[in-house]
Amino acid sequence: MDIERQEERIRAMLEEELSDYSDESSSEDETDHCSEHEVNYDTEEERIDSVDVPSNSRQEEANAIIANESDSDPDDDLPLSLVRQRASASRQVSGPFYTSKDGTKWYKNCQRPNVRLRSENIVTEQAQVKNIARDASTEYECWNIFVTSDMLQEILTHTNSSIRHRQTKTAAENSSAETSFYMQETTLCELKALIALLYLAGLIKSNRQSLKDLWRTDGTGVDIFRTTMSLQRFQFLQNNIRFDDKSTRDERKQTDNMAAFRSIFDQFVQCCQNAYSPSEFLTIDEMLLSFRGRCLFRVYIPNKPAKYGIKILALVDAKNFYVVNLEVYAGKQPSGPYAVSNRPFEVVERLIQPVARSHRNVTFDNWFTGYELMLHLLNEYRLTSVGTVRKNKRQIPESFIRTDRQPNSSVFGFQKDITLVSYAPKKNKVVVVMSTMHHDNSIDESTGEKQKPEMITFYNSTKAGVDVVDELCANYNVSRNSKRWPMTLFYGVLNMAAINACIIYRTNKNVTIKRTEFIRSLGLSMIYEHLHSRNKKKNIPTYLRQRIEKQLGEPSPRHVNVPGRYVRCQDCPYKKDRKTKHSCNACAKPICMEHAKFLCENCAELDSSL
Repeated sequence: MDIERQEERIRAMLEEELSDYSDESSSEDETDHCSEHEVNYDTEEERIDSVDVPSNSRQEEANAIIANESDSDPDDDLPLSLVRQRASASRQVSGPFYTSKDGTKWYKNCQRPNVRLRSENIVTEQAQVKNIARDASTEYECWNIFVTSDMLQEILTHTNSSIRHRQTKTAAENSSAETSFYMQETTLCELKALIALLYLAGLIKSNRQSLKDLWRTDGTGVDIFRTTMSLQRFQFLQNNIRFDDKSTRDERKQTDNMAAFRSIFDQFVQCCQNAYSPSEFLTIDEMLLSFRGRCLFRVYIPNKPAKYGIKILALVDAKNFYVVNLEVYAGKQPSGPYAVSNRPFEVVERLIQPVARSHRNVTFDNWFTGYELMLHLLNEYRLTSVGTVRKNKRQIPESFIRTDRQPNSSVFGFQKDITLVSYAPKKNKVVVVMSTMHHDNSIDESTGEKQKPEMITFYNSTKAGVDVVDELCANYNVSRNSKRWPMTLFYGVLNMAAINACIIYRTNKNVTIKRTEFIRSLGLSMIYEHLHSRNKKKNIPTYLRQRIEKQLGEPSPRHVNVPGRYVRCQDCPYKKDRKTKHSCNACAKPICMEHAKFLCENCAELDSSL
């Protein structure tokens, strides 16, 4: 659009708003609750800067605004829709105002007290489980909503392909050697058992512990690990698990840096959005999955505990900490469908798509907060937002970032759809918060002498959604040390799947089960299927079979001893390989004479009667 036509349209719009201003100011002079004579000016200079523009100079003001909009400042190079939003947001009745660096006006008085709840604050959807997940009644069924059977089958297919390649490579290196028993292809129930062991290791805080310690046989190990699979088999499966087709990976990497895990991750995110409708308060923030290996998009964030890792931007329910949407920061993507902007404006716009036009509120920190972004969310997506603001933003007046103020004091600035507050919690420190949800200068009385504005207390109550999810993941973390970044993302998916599945289970069953009990029941239910199939194998040792039967709670079958046939004694060590043709009269277990107990006829009759 031509610049002259754009200036003409803005001038006409402002003239219309100024005419509305004159009509409203005459009707509200007597009913104004926050009029100009109530304002206390700190200095004479501030009083001069805050004087209203006379009505006969409104046309000059419009021309000045147009001149500012056509300036070459990079912050003002905005689409016409955002220019209109800014002009509409600044529309207020008469009163003193603050002026920012870019000319944005913030009025000191809240001249339109809210009598009714604003339409953008009326939530149209409730926090509830959606139809696709309402029938889930067990721990595994709830978990299977997020890590679906199709995802497991895809992982199984690519893992077996990697195992076959490994077998071929081993056979080529040593043609005389046979394939080891732990290098066989896996099954779906064994893959579930592998994931279950990861959950159980995280449950006992042993996710970073040496695997040899978990499989020790001197009494310090964990029986469930040795009962489920051998240490060599677990390590082999962990090293060979894959999530994509390696033969086509190079081609896909030309358009996507995250090609090795893109399919599984996108399916998981879609399942999270389809299963649950979040509450009215949401949080956007970043997470960091610890990783120090080689990766194109590994980042360094010094204020995170891990410092190095893979950054994930998340949209989380601020009440029950359900993960709604995720996006991995994959660096600068090659040209293609995944080449998107990583600016905060575009990142937030992509994350809020599942909840667009639902009248919810979104809370974020100062890396995301922007004047244009908050107006864009309100007008285009009908979402209110609250966030802290960096003090170098051009829309912040100078008086809002001054530190020479009394502690526990607040300064408010108002526009039609957005409110700004500067709060001094202590000497030489100020916190600036911007909100499209709050439209008055209310102080939270529960804060006592601190006199915190309601905007500040609301931000504090909803800002920690993503941080709590990070903490929940760390409490029972399944992550293990790995040099492959897809495994780091897979561990992160398992952690968040357990959190979401627990929320679904609690809602469907209407119980307050602890997350430790949920993860324990989930892990054991995924292991039992594999234990049943393993117990049917004939080549496992007897002591291992007995442990499996004890774990499953099944009675051991009676041993059938063929008379006159020599079999191995069940009580002797396996290395002795001692054969016997004797058996126990009570359970028919084969035993040698060393473990037999001799009784005379009278004692035998007495023993049988007892």
